[in-house]
Amino acid sequence: MSTQPTIQSIYTDGACTGNPGPGGWGVVVYFSDGSIHEMGDASPHTTNNKMEMQAAIAALEFLQTSQQAQPITLYTDSEYLINCVTKWVKGWKNKGWKKTDGKPVQNQDLLETLDELNSQQVKWQYVKGHSGNIGNERCDAIARTYASGKIPSLQQF
Repeated sequence: MSTQPTIQSIYTDGACTGNPGPGGWGVVVYFSDGSIHEMGDASPHTTNNKMEMQAAIAALEFLQTSQQAQPITLYTDSEYLINCVTKWVKGWKNKGWKKTDGKPVQNQDLLETLDELNSQQVKWQYVKGHSGNIGNERCDAIARTYASGKIPSLQQF
């Protein structure tokens, strides 16, 4: 009986043609044996931040389903996403999902899901977008293809 190889890293990205507008997200999962698993989807009317969050949710759900205990690094080119998950979410929850100006936090539903799925197992790491990083470039291409209304060819584990 074979077992799934260890997930080493996950790259996520979101894209939007117009903000708001049609959008897409992409995820690339790299395994210890060199195999790759890609995922993505589209939304007809969304924002870039929502797509960044959807990509991260899909990545964390995939990680959870794998039942892997080893730590992984999740790479994203969205500093906003990293700050939401690693810095701001705790304060927002404590303040009833209100920002310091008293206004409601946008995308609360997605942030609550991210908060539930996130764990100490995940190291969130910023990667500069469009800088030649192969994982980031690939998930960006997946996200942009979905955002354009097309379906990309995906590598599936």
